[in-house]
Amino acid sequence: MLHIITRTCDKASIQSKRIVNKTECALRCVNSVLKNMENLEDVDYHIIDDRSSEYFRDSLTKICEESKHKVTFDFLEDRDTEGQNPHTQSRFSVKVAYDYIYNLPDEDFVYIVDDDHLHHPDAIPRMLHTWKYLDHMVNVVTPRHNFRKALWAIGKSDEETDLQVAQFKEKSNKDVGIFPQCFVQMFPYEKNITLDFYVRPCTVLPTPTGYYQTTWYTHETFMLKAKVFKKHKEIFNKLQVTGTPAAGWEGDTISELWEKHVSMFMPLDPYVMHMSVSRDLPFSWRPEYIVKLWEDNKTPYSLSENSDINLNIEETFL
Repeated sequence: MLHIITRTCDKASIQSKRIVNKTECALRCVNSVLKNMENLEDVDYHIIDDRSSEYFRDSLTKICEESKHKVTFDFLEDRDTEGQNPHTQSRFSVKVAYDYIYNLPDEDFVYIVDDDHLHHPDAIPRMLHTWKYLDHMVNVVTPRHNFRKALWAIGKSDEETDLQVAQFKEKSNKDVGIFPQCFVQMFPYEKNITLDFYVRPCTVLPTPTGYYQTTWYTHETFMLKAKVFKKHKEIFNKLQVTGTPAAGWEGDTISELWEKHVSMFMPLDPYVMHMSVSRDLPFSWRPEYIVKLWEDNKTPYSLSENSDINLNIEETFL
C-alpha cells in the first residue's frame, strides 16, 4: 500500500522568489499527483490544507472528486498565528501530517510531498520501482559483495569464494528512502555559492530508471516505509520546530538520519521539479520541459492571471 500525503496552503509562501503563483502551483502540483495515481494500484492520497483561500479549497475538492481516486481531506481550522512568519505557521500542519503517518501500517510506503512539486505522469510509479531496486542493492547485493571481499582478504581462492558466495543468504536490514528532487546545490558548478557547504562525497548507482546518488540532505519531501517514521519519531518530530533555537533546519534534524541510519538516494535525472526558484531546474532539463509540464497540469479551475511561469534563464546556466 502506498500513502501519499501533501500539505497545501496558499495563504502565504515560504519562498519569496517563487517562479509561479503559489495558489496555482499547489493546484497543478496536486493535479500532477492525481495523474500519477492513474498508473498506481493500492494507493490513497491524504491532503492536509492549512487555511487556504475558499477558491483554492473549492478547486482542490473538485479536481480530486473528478479524478475518481481515493482522496481524503483534513481542512484545518483558523487559529491564532499572530507574530508567526510563514515557516513557523507551516509547522502546525507538519505535526498533523506526521501524527497521521505514525498510525499507518509499518510496511506500507509513505510519500510525503510538499505542494510545490510538479510530477511527470509516471514519476511515482518509477519511484516505487526504483526503491525496490535500491533496497535490493543495499540489503542483498552489498552484504554479498562484502562477504566476497572478506573471503578474499583471508586468502580464499576464487573457486572457494564463488562456492561460498553462492551459498550466502544473509541480508542486512537498512532502511532506504528516495528524495525525488535533483537538488542542484549538491553539485560543484561555477555558480554554486554554497559549494563548500552542500557538496559532499557520495556514491552513484545506475538503476533501471536512471542514475541515483546517495545524499546527506533532503527537503521535507521523500518516500520511506511507514516504520522508518515510527522508529525515528523523535527526530522527525523536530521538523515541527525548525526555524527555532530547538532546530534550525532540515540539515540539523532529518539529515542525521540520512547520514547515520537511512540510505537516502536522489535522482540525477529526476521526474519531479521543485517549483520554487529558477535555479531548481534540474541540470538535465531544458526550460521548455518545465513549461510543458506546467501547461500539461493545468486544471479546469486554473486562472489565466495565475498561470505565468517566470523562469530566469540566467539562473539556470551552469
